[in-house]
Amino acid sequence: MIVECVKNVIIILKNVSVMYKWKVCPIQGRQLKDVRKEDLFGDFRICDTYRGGGGYDQFPKITAKRLGVSQFKGDPGKQFVVQLYGCHLNCSYCYVTADGIRGEFKNYTTLELTDWFYRSYVEHNCGVFHLMGGSPALYIDHWHEILHNLPNKFIFHSDFLLTEKLYPNLSKLKRPNALYAVNIKGVTDEDYYRNTANKIDWETFWANLDKLVFNGPEFYITFTNPDLKNLDRFKQKLINRYSEEVLKDSFVIDLIKYEALKNDKDFRKQR
Repeated sequence: MIVECVKNVIIILKNVSVMYKWKVCPIQGRQLKDVRKEDLFGDFRICDTYRGGGGYDQFPKITAKRLGVSQFKGDPGKQFVVQLYGCHLNCSYCYVTADGIRGEFKNYTTLELTDWFYRSYVEHNCGVFHLMGGSPALYIDHWHEILHNLPNKFIFHSDFLLTEKLYPNLSKLKRPNALYAVNIKGVTDEDYYRNTANKIDWETFWANLDKLVFNGPEFYITFTNPDLKNLDRFKQKLINRYSEEVLKDSFVIDLIKYEALKNDKDFRKQR
């Protein structure tokens, strides 16, 4: 009996040792100018979406419409935010700033992250686990690990930018408690470059969006600081390729002059 118990413990320890390690950036540097002290939660933060502005306050309403609310625990307007290291873009308006996505990071296992989330539920009534970036889909091969460990009574949320890399099969991400945001950073070559300081790879963009629309999980689209003169033309392109359904619950995210960026010469609010 004792030998068997020891063997089981060794197996568990081996599994933990090879478990994927997420690179998590604590809230740091200029970011601290826009995060209330009471919202800091260890290396993470608590986000009240009704205070966030920029359209994020629509998330609870969209969640209720898409997923329902009665089966979930916690407040869908309160998110436990895990900020992941790294981004393939250089958006000058990003309130996360380079401090937050390219600064110091710590390694967390999936079990450690879900444990911290449960603590946020107990202490702050958080109902949403938000895996944020930077570019959270750089870690997309491991999102399903969090979904596997997160009880269905809580909501999982993360973001697709469509240009991080070619996505894998997305069937593992299709869950009754998962809702994703597809953030489109530009509707023309020039628009995308203006917003991200990067050239867009349309082939990757459309291949990834095809996967989401035809085989993927529940999502809604946002447009960040788009070229309004070309926005309707791009929306029509989406409708022609898919249907009007793809634009359900979509909205424009306007830029906000965050404290972290007020003295940042790279911040450019362009319309």
